Amino acid sequence: MEGGTGRCLCGNVRYTFQGVPNWQAHCHCESCRRVTASPFTSYLGVSHGSWRWTGATPATFASSPGVRRHFCPSCGSPMAYEGDRWAHEIHFFAATLDDPAAFRPTAHVNWNEHLPWVRLADGLPVRYTPRRLTGDEDMGPFLNLIREAFAYMDGIVDPPSSVHALTGAALAEAARAGEVWVIDELSAPLACMVLTPKPGRLYIGKLAVAAGHHRKGLARQLLAHAAIRAKALGLPVLEMQSRVELTGNHAAFEAMGFVRAGETAHPGYDRPTSVTFRRPVP
Repeated sequence: MEGGTGRCLCGNVRYTFQGVPNWQAHCHCESCRRVTASPFTSYLGVSHGSWRWTGATPATFASSPGVRRHFCPSCGSPMAYEGDRWAHEIHFFAATLDDPAAFRPTAHVNWNEHLPWVRLADGLPVRYTPRRLTGDEDMGPFLNLIREAFAYMDGIVDPPSSVHALTGAALAEAARAGEVWVIDELSAPLACMVLTPKPGRLYIGKLAVAAGHHRKGLARQLLAHAAIRAKALGLPVLEMQSRVELTGNHAAFEAMGFVRAGETAHPGYDRPTSVTFRRPVP
């Protein structure tokens, strides 16, 4: 799609845009479902300066802090979404296009909020919205996820993984003192990470993905969110560590843009036991 026009049901509110949309996707978040009374909705993002209203100016509803939803005041058709998080663009509802068949979605976003009876087989990748844990939540499911994800290290790394000493209370304290982010779907945890701010960098620990959900991009999605958090905290570098024996992890980190930044040794060891990896925050 390159450029296009759209309108509401009654034709009172109209718009036009130029150029290729920044992205095209289906959204499954609850607020978008409720504002459209549909199981999910579809958007295209267009940069400010590349679009304009050509009919009546739509009415606007502030659905949550920093979010503005535009709709026709005559027929009620939802037209577009704007949010402070995406201050450079507007999101038009794809179904308002005069030629909606030109829409070409590339992903499902906010998939963790999708309705359980929505079953799709379009082959598009799914994107999740990470959720920050509070220190008051039941840490049992997330502790089990981490333990199961790190179990393969037993008998491989020396000294044994610190995950054996991790407790629910310690994870809750990590959520209070730092940040613990999870991706869950229908209340089942799929992936998690612990973020710890350090001087000049944001340390990522306990990055774990549930069995059966590997190769779905969940780790990459969490790392992308870690970069967002680092930027918000004013920290220019992401940092991770891996045991020296886990060469597969080293290759995976390097494939995601991390580079080796040094080696460290656990207390009592006269050889390196861990490799440090770092990546600048875009």
